[in-house]
Amino acid sequence: MNVKSLTIEKMDEAGTGRARIAQLSAVDSDGDTYAPGAFSWGQGGGQWCQILPAHNRKAMPLGKAWIHEENDWAVADLHLNLNTQAGKDWHETLKFDLAKGNPVQEWSYGYDVLDADYQQREGRNVQVLKKLDVDEISPVIRGAGVGTGTLSIKSAELKAANFAPLIANLAEMAEAIGEDASLLSKTGLKQLGDIHVSLGKALENAVRLDPHTEERIAQAHEREIQAALGRWLEWQSRGHLPASD
Repeated sequence: MNVKSLTIEKMDEAGTGRARIAQLSAVDSDGDTYAPGAFSWGQGGGQWCQILPAHNRKAMPLGKAWIHEENDWAVADLHLNLNTQAGKDWHETLKFDLAKGNPVQEWSYGYDVLDADYQQREGRNVQVLKKLDVDEISPVIRGAGVGTGTLSIKSAELKAANFAPLIANLAEMAEAIGEDASLLSKTGLKQLGDIHVSLGKALENAVRLDPHTEERIAQAHEREIQAALGRWLEWQSRGHLPASD
């Protein structure tokens, strides 16, 4: 699953709202652009998807959204389910956020790429997304998306403004995936593999510049191993505990 940020424009008393997903002709911060019809290829000129909290596919959906295209924009018409407590709570939260000062609630949407191509534009290699399967929209702590802070670091300086959001969003991803690896698409697995390789190179350079780095990394690995072992033993013990009356 891939993720990108989107912008909520309005939310009314009935739980309906609108989000601006992408300008089709523009090249976004990930180096992607969109072919007409990338979002509106489904039956009826669009596609339905769920609204989930923080990309959590195990949570009760907050409602659903109709994704379609208008002029040069991909937009989502949001419908919160106010017959559920979760839908009511999020409705009140979103109305408050929109009404009080500048909105701070961020959103992103999850999608799989069904068809894409590459073009050269002004000396850049641009990915043209031709057909996307949008399967969920989520209110999140911080908008997610490759190239916008979730799966990449564009500065070598690990400042809090860069590092903390990266960790927070990777934690959200881990929670959403849970124990079901099938939630990750092939593209998502490749992206995580790229992250692993890039972090390995960064750590190699750190070791070269500071001989004590390797020792600290080994200690961190040991702590992770012990924590993982503890979680595994706890999981194993649950299956052997006597059933309560």
